[in-house]
Amino acid sequence: NHTPVETNRYVYHTSNPIFRDKIESEGLIPKAKSEAWLSDTKIDGKVIFAVNTRSTSVQSTSDDYKWDSTYDDDIYQIDTSKINNQWYNDPNFNDGKHIITFDSIPLHAIKLIYKGTGK
Repeated sequence: NHTPVETNRYVYHTSNPIFRDKIESEGLIPKAKSEAWLSDTKIDGKVIFAVNTRSTSVQSTSDDYKWDSTYDDDIYQIDTSKINNQWYNDPNFNDGKHIITFDSIPLHAIKLIYKGTGK
């Protein structure tokens, strides 16, 4: 019952810097509810969250693509042209901007574009 979303070429994932080494060795791996996110979410199963930007310029979208966790998180750029992941609306938002995928994202498709402090 998830709604498929057509993404832009780049989508963005934020992550606490404590996971940076793991991501840099394994890529992005879907996480279950208890591991990474709010227990009142409407999602079942393991997913990766991302933000589908409206614009292609990182500078003009810095506020647009940041998932505001209130922490200074790392931001990864995901190149959707390098993967075959199906993306869906995040049912918690259902706005076409907050999206999820159930599949892993390999290293060759992600780039750390902002290093957060985790604070």
